Amino acid sequence: PGRLHHCMRTIGQAETALGAMLHRASSRKAFGKLLIERDQIRERIGEFRMELTACRQLCYLAAAVADDQGWKAAAPFVSMIKVQAPRVALRIIDESMQVHGAHGLGQDSKLSDEYANVRHVRFADGPDAVHLQTVAKWEMKRAPSVLAKEISGVNPNIEKYGMFKHVAKL
Repeated sequence: PGRLHHCMRTIGQAETALGAMLHRASSRKAFGKLLIERDQIRERIGEFRMELTACRQLCYLAAAVADDQGWKAAAPFVSMIKVQAPRVALRIIDESMQVHGAHGLGQDSKLSDEYANVRHVRFADGPDAVHLQTVAKWEMKRAPSVLAKEISGVNPNIEKYGMFKHVAKL
């Protein structure tokens, strides 16, 4: 389906950018060490792998709910991945460009083209604000659990002094 196809392609573009970052970091030296030997680069690689895996799972969840319950039930999950996949991909592509240095912006690298393409997806598939509204509406329909209410707590002074009586109870 077209709704998720853009997200799947975007995740693939992020995977490619991560691969380009690994290639560059494994072949470029700075201050006497390969970039791949730098803790900062390794941390980013680890973070990006976790973010990509989470995106892939969210995309799968949206597809599974759509298959099992229909697109209406899947709408919040589709909206979530339509926001999250391009956000993650842009972070990864941007960092890959950083690791490449000036070469990442040059005509010999396709990273800047990938960045522009993924940035476009955030508009073409609907602005993030619309998708976030869909997610928020879905979330607001869900009743808080007993534990959530307990953790939130009750301020006894409100009842004691009659404060906020004009506010409707949920």
